[in-house]
Amino acid sequence: MPDWTDTLIRVAAIVGVALALTRIALTVINRVTRRLDEGEGPATGLKRRSKTLASVMRSAVLVLIWTVAILTVLSQAGIAVGPLLAAAGIVGIALGFGAQNLVRDLLAGFFILLENHYDVGDVVEVAGVSGAVESVGLRTTTLRGLDARRHIVPNGEIRVSTNLTKLYSRYLMTLPVPYDEDVDRAVGVLRRVADELRGEGRFRDLMLAPITVLGVDNYGDSSVDVTCYVETAPGAQWEVGRELRRRLKRALDEEGISIPYPHREIVLRRADAVSMAEAAGRDGGG
Repeated sequence: MPDWTDTLIRVAAIVGVALALTRIALTVINRVTRRLDEGEGPATGLKRRSKTLASVMRSAVLVLIWTVAILTVLSQAGIAVGPLLAAAGIVGIALGFGAQNLVRDLLAGFFILLENHYDVGDVVEVAGVSGAVESVGLRTTTLRGLDARRHIVPNGEIRVSTNLTKLYSRYLMTLPVPYDEDVDRAVGVLRRVADELRGEGRFRDLMLAPITVLGVDNYGDSSVDVTCYVETAPGAQWEVGRELRRRLKRALDEEGISIPYPHREIVLRRADAVSMAEAAGRDGGG
């Protein structure tokens, strides 16, 4: 059998092994990710982490397997691999100088993944935009805003990242109390409503602790402002906050406690009032 036939057989075997390894690796990654996604209960840190790393792992596996396969094929074909690697290194250095932004994005993406700044599903603020993380790659991070706009942010542009849903979330709110109302009474209504909400249905899991009332933080134009917050499961702060405000408004109405709004009182001095009355009389007599 000719030598080239043996070489072709070896090459075919190498490609076949590479294809099989690729299929096995991708199947394992997909099954693990799917099993975590199908788990019961709210998304855990492990679920989100798996979604974040899944796409990166797929790319890394493909690059690793096929790089080794190509080098092995070249070696079997009698081509010296060492000089090729040296030349590739020189080309890589040259490209690095010419593509500094790309290298910066890749390095930033690597450390974002390594340090676990955020995962798929987290709500973050980065590079002046905010939204839910759809994907995290080595070069870019993709966000989906509340208005459904899709933001693709180069990782190298991210200087500060603010994660609103890491481990737990917090809904911060201010309760305005009228000056002629008892603050303690209004706070009592707030606590009662929050405790009732925390004891119902799915809010048992969403609200991690009783409401925390920090106290009076400001004397406004028309109200005494009481600051409070509720700790919630990651990403649940907006749902909890909307329902809490809805129930609180109803409870305050039932207790006869109004929610103050800005208003203005006009005080007329006696001389001004007399002048206005005389002017009105002249107009009426004319």
